[in-house]
Amino acid sequence: MNKRKWRLLILTSWLLVTLVLVLFMPNMGTLVREKGQISLPESAQSEQASKLINSMRDGKEKTYQMIAVFHSNKKLTADELTTIEKRISAIQDNQTSLGIDRIVSHLDNKTAKKQLLSSDGTTVMLQLEVLREGTITEIGDRIRPELQIKGVESYLTGNAFVLEDFAKATHEGVEKTEVIAIIFIVLVLLLVFRSPIVPIVSLLSVGISYVVALGITAQLVQHFNFPFSNFTQVFMVVVLFGVGTDYNILLFTRFKEELSRQKSVGSAIKTTYQTAGKTVIYSGIAVFIGFAALIFAQFKIYQAASPVAIGVAVLLLVLLTLNPIFMSLLGKKLFWPTKNFAGHQSSKLWGFLSKQAFYRPIIALIIVAVLTVPFMLNYSGKLNYDDLVEINDKYESKQGITLITKHFPAGLSAPTTLAIKSTQPMANPTDLKAVDELAAEIANIDGVATVYSVTRPLGGREIICIRKNNRVNYIVGSIKPIRGYQPLTVV
Repeated sequence: MNKRKWRLLILTSWLLVTLVLVLFMPNMGTLVREKGQISLPESAQSEQASKLINSMRDGKEKTYQMIAVFHSNKKLTADELTTIEKRISAIQDNQTSLGIDRIVSHLDNKTAKKQLLSSDGTTVMLQLEVLREGTITEIGDRIRPELQIKGVESYLTGNAFVLEDFAKATHEGVEKTEVIAIIFIVLVLLLVFRSPIVPIVSLLSVGISYVVALGITAQLVQHFNFPFSNFTQVFMVVVLFGVGTDYNILLFTRFKEELSRQKSVGSAIKTTYQTAGKTVIYSGIAVFIGFAALIFAQFKIYQAASPVAIGVAVLLLVLLTLNPIFMSLLGKKLFWPTKNFAGHQSSKLWGFLSKQAFYRPIIALIIVAVLTVPFMLNYSGKLNYDDLVEINDKYESKQGITLITKHFPAGLSAPTTLAIKSTQPMANPTDLKAVDELAAEIANIDGVATVYSVTRPLGGREIICIRKNNRVNYIVGSIKPIRGYQPLTVV
């Protein structure tokens, strides 16, 4: 088979592989929602607590925990509150058809009113447990129209909606990153080579690498649960477009020089890959090993960066097989309209700066200090663990939680749960009293607004002191009459 047929075969193979992977690529948004959520190692306390809580619910979550928020910029009027109450009653009447398993509103009792109606009278919360029937988007579309009230803002939020909006935000971020990367690459390549053709060829080779790598990763995630997260695509875009452009600059620069030295285009390509090609391969292998090693990390977000290794491997194959075809077909036309193919010259700017730094090191260090020290002094060192900062304020789920945070006690929108497991039943006065003492200790911690427990179902001390056979015991969390016991007081 002659060289021309080999080129045609390689080019056709890459195009076919790319086309097949695009046609059969799973929906990336669905993959992010189903298999891309960030999770902690099983050894983490929060994961162990989640398993313990799920075991109380037959091993799986049967409902979505949601919050409907009604809000006005000023105190809700009596008419507005009446309208909200009618709307809540209508939702309760249609509870079954809406797929709602449980509703908690401020209409239930005085304690619920205190918890679900803000102290400033501007915001009302409605807590919902909705059966997991359909996607979260479908559930939201079904319930949201029931919340609409003229003159009152309404929001539907909760962990499931936050995750959904986080997935949307990530997808939008990937699209923006791709656009920014393409614009940046074109500008850099135009500046370096002063040719419109080199940027097109470079984007084509890097773009094929990205699409093929993403397609392979998607199949591995769908069929083999390969590590994946919301950030995997971002990692792949940034690394492949960045590293790929860097490698292309190295290869095309060397190829341009060799065109002026060699007698034929074939010889120039051969020399290019014997020199710069080796550098690209060694560098690419190092990057591949670095990202491939992340698959052994415990934290999933680090594991989710390991698919970049697939991208780097595909990129090297493209640079070694597809780039030579473009070089062979275009030759000097690759750098049109440039006619100067001499080797690159030394930079006068960097030559001047390095010379000054060598002869005046103290001044160079002072300049570096002036540029860096202000940033070091302004660094607070404080970490932010709020994932909501990653979501744009335009999303309904964040708007709802922001209102809850602003108008209700801290932690009400996303409470912290402490799970306790005992080898023996705890439904006895001694253990329940110990639970209440623990709740009291937690309630005294700075930043804790309210503690709810089996002994404090309404957030306060609801221990009932009772007597049986002249012996005083503690039965907590219930005010119903108990056979054989004489109620004394509610503490």
